[in-house]
Amino acid sequence: MTLFLGAIALVAVPQLPTAPLPATSQEAPAPDSAMVEAARQWLALVDQGRWADSYKATGAAFRKLNTAEVWAATSEQVRVPLGAVLSRTFASQQNLPAPPAGYEVIKFRTSFANKAAAVEKVTLEREAGGWHVVGVTIE
Repeated sequence: MTLFLGAIALVAVPQLPTAPLPATSQEAPAPDSAMVEAARQWLALVDQGRWADSYKATGAAFRKLNTAEVWAATSEQVRVPLGAVLSRTFASQQNLPAPPAGYEVIKFRTSFANKAAAVEKVTLEREAGGWHVVGVTIE
């Protein structure tokens, strides 16, 4: 919920032009397609307004901090006003070596009908043999 409350604050604050993600001089490692696909599939549920289904697809860490009702209400306030997704492209993948087993952050450059330049960050955790969303922000 904390991550989504941060997203609410970001959406409510007047938007400044989004700076491009910094380029690095080293070639970035190839993204893990299973992780990226898990993030895309979950975002598709959110894009369709399927709050209950997207909540069921989250990891235990997310559900520990959020109820289905809080998730639905927050999503209605934050995601719905952005409108339809016009484009979504993979931007980066980053490993966060945090306890207990680390997290993966997948970033997408997304253009919504009502916000042309956004960065969606989906945080995933391996759980029960698959990748599950434990956090999401929209900047």
